Amino acid sequence: MTRPQTLLQELVAIPSVSSMSNRPVVEWIQRFIEPLGWHHRLFCYDDAAGVEKVNLVVSPQPMGDGRIEAELAIVCHTDTVPFGAEWREATELRERDGMLHGCGACDVKGFLACMLAAASSVSAREMSKRFCLVFTADEEVGCRGARFLLEADAIRARYAIVGEPTSLTPARAGKGYCLASIKVIGRAAHSAFPEAGRSAIFAAARLLREIEALALELMVERNDAFSPPWTTLNVGEIRGGTAKNVVPAECSFLLEWRPISTQRPEVVLERLREVVRRLSSEESLEGFEVQIEALRMEGGFETRIDSAVIQAVLKETDSKIQTISFGTEAPWLARMGAEAVVIGPGSMLTAHSPRECVPSGELDECVAILRRAIEELCS
Repeated sequence: MTRPQTLLQELVAIPSVSSMSNRPVVEWIQRFIEPLGWHHRLFCYDDAAGVEKVNLVVSPQPMGDGRIEAELAIVCHTDTVPFGAEWREATELRERDGMLHGCGACDVKGFLACMLAAASSVSAREMSKRFCLVFTADEEVGCRGARFLLEADAIRARYAIVGEPTSLTPARAGKGYCLASIKVIGRAAHSAFPEAGRSAIFAAARLLREIEALALELMVERNDAFSPPWTTLNVGEIRGGTAKNVVPAECSFLLEWRPISTQRPEVVLERLREVVRRLSSEESLEGFEVQIEALRMEGGFETRIDSAVIQAVLKETDSKIQTISFGTEAPWLARMGAEAVVIGPGSMLTAHSPRECVPSGELDECVAILRRAIEELCS
């Protein structure tokens, strides 16, 4: 069996930022799989910038031309977030005190290395049920690769193991991720004569206060599996105005929310539209226009604790099981019919930064966990 640390070194050396084509990573995986005699299928698309993106599905069993039906899918994305020029060793795996440092080391090429090492070390001929490895594009920019597979009806799986850094603690549930662009339109005027215009920034401030109140109202609906146990809201970006002496005609901001798995992701958008309708009827805000565009609308996922896939990845029967609040591809696999679990080496606390690293020992542990899961669920 090839050591996952060796595979990770080669994977980190291949830049795969989401703005680039991920084909070089996919072709590397194909070269690794080829000696095993496995079968593969490619699902390609061009992103909004016209860049080719590739989803790869491999399996020891023939897959045919139609929808792939599998007992188990092990899923991992191939893209990473960008890294700055100051991180000169981003694509060179460095070991320090048992930690392997590099871009994608934990998010999520460490898991990718583990799934390849694990799958190539099992006896595929002893598997009576199909398992497949799924390598996706564009997870970091909206799970677009997984969404493409769903819309193409490319694969259905009974169980799914989705790779993300969880320090090898299985996550049985996760919040969704939603994003909306909101633009408030007023009327420009000289700031010496504000009555001649309508300040979009003042109106946006009124709307933001209502959104803050909505965030408090959402705390009533709880799912105590999560921390915090309610849907959270955040306004992370805001822009408006053209000059200090001009009544601003426009103000726009991004509203993000992470719905608990038991709540429809559309709930916040519906409540927001009600707020806008109410405010627009007030005399002080008459004449303002508010445009709302939903950019992402992804629900969460939740898998029963006694699901076979949860039990298969537990290191011990009394091991801890967690929930997560960051976005993953698990909700998309759930929509493909799978009972999903999220697990992987490393901590998300180091991801998306020059501190990114993964414990070398957790790679070996992860390989053992994945091998056992394949054997338990597919033999």
